[in-house]
Amino acid sequence: MTDLWDPSDYYKHSYPQYAFALGLVGRLALRGDEHILDVGCGDGKITAVLAARVSHGSVLGIDISTEMIAFAQNMFSQTAYPNLSFSYGDASNLTFQKEFDVIVAFASLHWTADLVTVLLGIKSSLAPGGRFAAQLMAKRFTTQGRSGSSLHQARREVMARPAWRPYFREFKKQGLVYSADEYEKLLRDAGFTPHRVEFVTEDVTHPGIEALKGCARATWHRYTSCIPAEHRDAFLDEVVQRFIEQYPPDSGGQIHVRMKILEVEATVTGD
Repeated sequence: MTDLWDPSDYYKHSYPQYAFALGLVGRLALRGDEHILDVGCGDGKITAVLAARVSHGSVLGIDISTEMIAFAQNMFSQTAYPNLSFSYGDASNLTFQKEFDVIVAFASLHWTADLVTVLLGIKSSLAPGGRFAAQLMAKRFTTQGRSGSSLHQARREVMARPAWRPYFREFKKQGLVYSADEYEKLLRDAGFTPHRVEFVTEDVTHPGIEALKGCARATWHRYTSCIPAEHRDAFLDEVVQRFIEQYPPDSGGQIHVRMKILEVEATVTGD
């Protein structure tokens, strides 16, 4: 990802991604001595969790956003996390050779335009017997379309409205999204043995409308950057309003968004 992120805003509002990531970290059943690479580490929040789980190992977080890396380095110092480090890195140009026991990617690889190259780089970076685990957006052959949530559907509906449609005429999505079967085939073709390729669901709770809006603002800048700065709040307000028309807050004012994401776990074939 080459466009600019606001790391502080993302750190504050990326709790849905964090909740999903924690679930996968738990399922990894780490021993505590692994050397781990986190591809697309973002603000470093989950990378630090991994470092705490492998006190006798090490964790390196890489991201193509220099803003995110600078934020993570400042937030998680090596004094407090001696086995944790961060560095600029492009998932499409991994140069490691059999250096890691585990490679993870949380909600990052669906932004890449060439997943085949990414998977081959991950395979080369894994030591014999190493594991790869990731969470990705994926197509679901249902009436709701791909993984994600009804909040994304609300965004698509607002983007199609006459007032907003002109801003998105030149918009091009980055990255490719596949079905679960397609991801499994890509893994096998890259030399992996898939052990689990399945959708997981989280009921993400937002404490109110402003929190939901903040979550959208922090992660949707690919879309909002198409709109003049003075109109971005209005766009987000419309999306949130459209969502709560269909899914009103509960009696305590909390907003629930049911989200799905694809999880994959695999090892290098033959190792």
